Amino acid sequence: MSESAGQRITESVEQTLTLLEAKEGQPRRIKAIGITADVVNANGRRYPRKVLAEAVARLNGHLHESNGQGQFVTTGEAEHPSDKGQRASILETVVKWQAASLDAPGRVLLEGVILPTAKGRDVQVLVEAGVPIGVSMRGYGTSRTIQLDGESVQEVTELTIKGFDLVA
Repeated sequence: MSESAGQRITESVEQTLTLLEAKEGQPRRIKAIGITADVVNANGRRYPRKVLAEAVARLNGHLHESNGQGQFVTTGEAEHPSDKGQRASILETVVKWQAASLDAPGRVLLEGVILPTAKGRDVQVLVEAGVPIGVSMRGYGTSRTIQLDGESVQEVTELTIKGFDLVA
């Protein structure tokens, strides 16, 4: 078993955003699954439920304190910043996540709004037209290599979530 420290972690989920009922004069509400615990994903990583629960609690707790309004707020870009050869940029923000929780099956459930920026409006048009938009977690943490069913798997041992981006 080997440990890796402080690595950047990005994970994509094979699912689409769900649009919630539109309300006149308000940004379009959405919900999505951010990531699921205890399964080996396409990147060969497994996130134990305990690790995800701690990361979601830290994310919610930190943002409640720093926001000063008692609300969860984190953002998401159109594609990962690293996929575009840059760091996160406020002008690339297309979604504001307002709630995150871990459900009984171990899924990180997200709720938020599509921001009415030019890129946000483009995303909304795509989703309304039935184009599948995935969700990908952005964060950092540590992992260790384990053997599972004869395969090497990176089991995440600590995670800090920075955002959930929208991806193709």
